[in-house]
Amino acid sequence: MSIIPIIDQEFKSLIPPLSPEEREQLEQNILEARKCYDPLVLWEGIILDGHNRFSICAKHGIEFQIEEIMLDSREAAKAWILDNQLSRRNLSDVARIEMSLLKADMLREKAQRNLSEGGRRGGSKPFPFVTKPKIKAVNVQKEVAADASVSKGQLNNYLQIKNHGSPELLAKINSGELKIGTAHRLLPKEFMKQLNQADKMLKFIQDARPPEGYEAADPEIHANLVKLEALMRTFLERLETHEQDA
Repeated sequence: MSIIPIIDQEFKSLIPPLSPEEREQLEQNILEARKCYDPLVLWEGIILDGHNRFSICAKHGIEFQIEEIMLDSREAAKAWILDNQLSRRNLSDVARIEMSLLKADMLREKAQRNLSEGGRRGGSKPFPFVTKPKIKAVNVQKEVAADASVSKGQLNNYLQIKNHGSPELLAKINSGELKIGTAHRLLPKEFMKQLNQADKMLKFIQDARPPEGYEAADPEIHANLVKLEALMRTFLERLETHEQDA
């Protein structure tokens, strides 16, 4: 094979990794066939699809086929990777949502960049009396939900978990231990946990406060007061957002 595929870490990071079991099964299938049936997809020599197949084939000295595609830019290549992954059926709902959100962010950044560049190139308007056509409003959440093949309600539930849930709760839905709906029903407990933590810190501050006021407190008390204020502010903002989204 004259072409040595290149691994781009940014591109690779866009693809959800295989579980150990999935990786082992893929390796076994390739070894039994002594062949890789699906070609690696490359853009300018960089792998867009087939990182695991390439690794396994290189490890065992098995030949592989390549398919090169033409794309305009790195942004287009990243969009291709996301679309290609979203077309597969073995992704979890969380993985689909995250990829769709990333794709929406990329498209939004590109649109803003094009608008900015167009403004710089445009200069003065030759016909100021000509009005621009109105741009149709885009329902981003609706488009992301459709792209991820989930309902808008399920997307909203996930966003609330992502914004307001604990790392432990997020880890459980990422691992598949909890479904999005189940995790969403646990959010009130998450809020109570945060409130209890804020209450404990507030009690500590109040108990340790000198009669002269916080100004006379030692540096540790000052540091905990700052943490308390930040925690309470964050908690109240999250609670307000949660109530608006509900």
